[in-house]
Amino acid sequence: MNKILVHICCGVDAVYALRKLKEDYPDAHIEGYFYDPNIHPEEEYILRWIETERVCNQIGIKCHLAPYELDRWLETVKGLENEPERGKRCTVCHDIRLEKTAQFAKEKGFDSITTVLMMSPKKDFDVLKTVGKQVAEKYGLEFLATDFRKNGGIEKMNRLSKEAQLYHQNYCGCMYALFQQRKGEFVPELVSFGRGRLPGSREEKLFIKKVRLYAESLGLPCYEQSFSFVSWRLISSTLKINKEPVSHAVVWFSKSTKGVLRDRVQEIVEENDRFIVKLKKSFVKIWILREPLREIPLDFPRFTTEPILIVGNDLRERFEPGTRLEIQLKAQFDENGESQNLIVGKKEAEKTVEFHSDTLADGSGGVDIENVLSAISENRKAILTGNKKVVIYGAKTVGNIGKYYFNNSFINV
Repeated sequence: MNKILVHICCGVDAVYALRKLKEDYPDAHIEGYFYDPNIHPEEEYILRWIETERVCNQIGIKCHLAPYELDRWLETVKGLENEPERGKRCTVCHDIRLEKTAQFAKEKGFDSITTVLMMSPKKDFDVLKTVGKQVAEKYGLEFLATDFRKNGGIEKMNRLSKEAQLYHQNYCGCMYALFQQRKGEFVPELVSFGRGRLPGSREEKLFIKKVRLYAESLGLPCYEQSFSFVSWRLISSTLKINKEPVSHAVVWFSKSTKGVLRDRVQEIVEENDRFIVKLKKSFVKIWILREPLREIPLDFPRFTTEPILIVGNDLRERFEPGTRLEIQLKAQFDENGESQNLIVGKKEAEKTVEFHSDTLADGSGGVDIENVLSAISENRKAILTGNKKVVIYGAKTVGNIGKYYFNNSFINV
């Protein structure tokens, strides 16, 4: 029996290609091999692996996860950083991935290799075919050059990936290709903001996908509700008291200052849980907590606000009328922010176990994934009978947007 090892780069490219291979080679033993050292950052690598694993589980194909080897890729493509898409860097990148696949195939007794890269309309089929055959021959293997795009393959891929609610990446993984596409612009895909799972971030999506993978492995129905919102990211901030930098946080959706703001304290107003510092010339405010410094989530959605900084109770004595302050804040707003709710079970189930997927930037205010997985496992029977559902809401820290969307949506699950 022919044994085929399939190099896989992502779930989207694999969702139809694997089905096509099973159709073309019904008597073959097929396994997957996920290896993409070009992907950056590592969280993106893991996210694409999880979606690949979901696809392989649905089809009944075993898939192997190769180690993340970004350093090896960077060294191999050194000197080709400015090559265009489909240029020499891409050829070398194909060679790295197929070489690793062929090595694994030879070790494990496979006869043939192929790659779902031939599914992507952004890849050069002829280059892949040439590289694939050269690598396969080197290891005494056959390379299956299947053009998955023929006969409506792209349309079938799009339909299947939509049905499976797969994560659609917006770049191949290569940082150099992304730099060229954005032409000097800020590239948020390559940056992690804080130590937590910010609403709308890759880390939040990764949390949801991990939970879904586990729930589906238990045979539970899952559905993701995606929703858009205006997202906000803190790029940098500075607070100095009499020229001395002090620790602080920033309230979500605070606007940027126009350069460095120099002002003095005008008055301090006492409220129930904090003191409010007002300045003489600007609308910037500072909240002094009655407790140690912490970030504060929003109870309801906000779209923009004057800059508000937060300090802990240890700095209360430092703020007096006339105190000199220096403030600088740079934030980014994005009207294309997107998060999602995950519903495990039927939406109309009477009882609901609720969690949320996001955290504050420092990682606080979140839920440990093990608690979510345990709840799903403990309630499996009730979920299957339709008596209970588990819902993980997105974007809680910016005003419970996910829960609001869930409660006011009319999507049939």
